[in-house]
Amino acid sequence: MSETPSGIGVVLAAYGRGALVLAGDEPVHCALAGRKLRVVCGDEVEWRRDANAPPTVHSVAPRRNGLERIDARGRAEPVAANIDRLAIVVAPRPEPDWFVVDRYWAAALQVAIDGLLIVNKGDLDGTSIADEIANYRRLGLAVAEVGCRTGAGIEDLRVRLAAGATVLVGQSGVGKSTLVNSLVPAADAQTAELTRDREGRHTTTTARRYRLGADAAIVDAPGVRDFAPPARIARAAERGFVEIGALSVQCRFGDCQHLREPGCAVRAAVDTGTISARRYESYRRLLRLYVRFATR
Repeated sequence: MSETPSGIGVVLAAYGRGALVLAGDEPVHCALAGRKLRVVCGDEVEWRRDANAPPTVHSVAPRRNGLERIDARGRAEPVAANIDRLAIVVAPRPEPDWFVVDRYWAAALQVAIDGLLIVNKGDLDGTSIADEIANYRRLGLAVAEVGCRTGAGIEDLRVRLAAGATVLVGQSGVGKSTLVNSLVPAADAQTAELTRDREGRHTTTTARRYRLGADAAIVDAPGVRDFAPPARIARAAERGFVEIGALSVQCRFGDCQHLREPGCAVRAAVDTGTISARRYESYRRLLRLYVRFATR
């Protein structure tokens, strides 16, 4: 592998006190300078090779945005940086956790990036999830249907992802890895490079970035059982639910939380079926989570 003595690169994967950095067309394993420096997949970094030392990342450029999640203590934990699209992968099996889907879409809305719901049907009947998918369509979330086993819809999806960086998220077992391999035929080889350090030892990464084209990339985030975005903006829970945010202006009180307040247009819409009762409960759960962490 040819090596450049220094330059600007993009973090393909972060592991412990190291990172795999794409420098030009070559991946370079780098250490991190100092104890306080932290990087995440998608960061733009400055790295260099000093005399008698391994390649080292010395600085991180300001992030234009990022996908974050709340850890067990309520603190914001970065997942990926500098992204243009959040793609949530679901399938008929395992049964989708729609509350997690809602929170991923809320995360995209809170940082003003595009959201996309990828439905991987494979050889399974998608009737059981059709109603929820239809509701997301009505609310304005873009939907792409694919069959990773048959290849159906993969080329259309590739076109949709042809610009910018897309983070793929979802529950374990929905076929996300198969989707990555369908979109990036060389993903297996790249994964071997991403997950082993210079000594060949296995390393753990939080997310992995793959080049999809000259101007596009996909980031494969690990499958999760639960997820919640941090409340970095005012009325974060409300901003994460488009139908609730739109109706909130009709509430009697400007600071209505849509729980027990009189004259709440949101609860009235739930009563009439205009807003999905399940989506409303999803909002309530996220709001309660934010309140709990805020009062600690």
